Amino acid sequence: MKRLYCGLLVLVLVVIGHVNSTKFGGQPSGASLERVHNSSNYKDGQFRNIERDVLDGNISWGKFVNIIKALRTILAGQRCVIPSVKTDLMKLKANENVLVWFGHSSYFIQLDGVKILVDPVFSEVSSPIPFFPKALPGSNVYKLQDMPEIDYLIITHDHWDHLDYETVRRLKVKTVICPLGVGAHLERWRLKNIIEMDWNESTELDCGLRIHCLPSKHFSGRGFSRNKTLWASFLLETLSRFKIFIGGDGGYSSRFAEFRKKFGRVDIAILENGQYNENWQNIHMCPEETLRAAEDLRAKALLPVHVAKFTLAPHKWNEPLCRISKLPCNKNLRLLTPMIGQKVNLKDPNQAFSKWWEQ
Repeated sequence: MKRLYCGLLVLVLVVIGHVNSTKFGGQPSGASLERVHNSSNYKDGQFRNIERDVLDGNISWGKFVNIIKALRTILAGQRCVIPSVKTDLMKLKANENVLVWFGHSSYFIQLDGVKILVDPVFSEVSSPIPFFPKALPGSNVYKLQDMPEIDYLIITHDHWDHLDYETVRRLKVKTVICPLGVGAHLERWRLKNIIEMDWNESTELDCGLRIHCLPSKHFSGRGFSRNKTLWASFLLETLSRFKIFIGGDGGYSSRFAEFRKKFGRVDIAILENGQYNENWQNIHMCPEETLRAAEDLRAKALLPVHVAKFTLAPHKWNEPLCRISKLPCNKNLRLLTPMIGQKVNLKDPNQAFSKWWEQ
């Protein structure tokens, strides 16, 4: 019995040590902590959604077990290699306005000569567990050495599949933009020039771009504590009024229609379309909701992401793309479905893409 207690004690100490390691990030302090506490979105020791708390409902043990079983079955059956191409980001012309998607929710934008990187994850896994969930074969073709110096790194929230320690700490970045509290992680990883934003705040960037931090319907946390940092979506706006909506993660709500009333039509909406489940409707969107959100924004084009790299929900990797591509779409809304690494010409209304996920 004594050996058992000693073994359990050692296990607890190992877990505590792991959770307190550098990769889990830091805690807000000083002026950042004061801003967190003064935020109207921070109540009773944590950030809250505008709608009811998305995690109010409990998932029964039986449902949880069924989700795990479904994940195991899907992972066991994934034998395919995700197709991709590789655009050389180092050789882009200064006048090219392009987007390159890296799988899941990571992508590079060059807009009016400004280089922007969103939620980059170039590691093989998207969790603190070294072996799960692993990137699908073929989906991890881009590495850190493929990235040019980044003018603005945008982080939407601190979940592992959007904020990767191994990636972020080694990037060459001039300025970071993130929601309140997330800067503490980045400071611990020795990043500098961090702009933290609360919902409904706007910032004029030196390059002439304007960025708006907007509400999302999600949650945050890298360890055992939840919602100590904020989660957000962003709207990028150029001097010529070209607008890109960066959705991050979040369930469907009326906020998309509200954004359209405030900012007008969006040129491109980048919205999550994957890792959904009937029990997670409040925190992720299924394809039908993704399309509805884009229509609420009156987007001219929709780029569905959060798919084709990590298996985090009990559906096949290509199901979200199959579903959204078959939905009846407003004639004024284009569906952008690039392969990983394929160049999207942001201001070309006629660029076409293949149904590569059916191969």
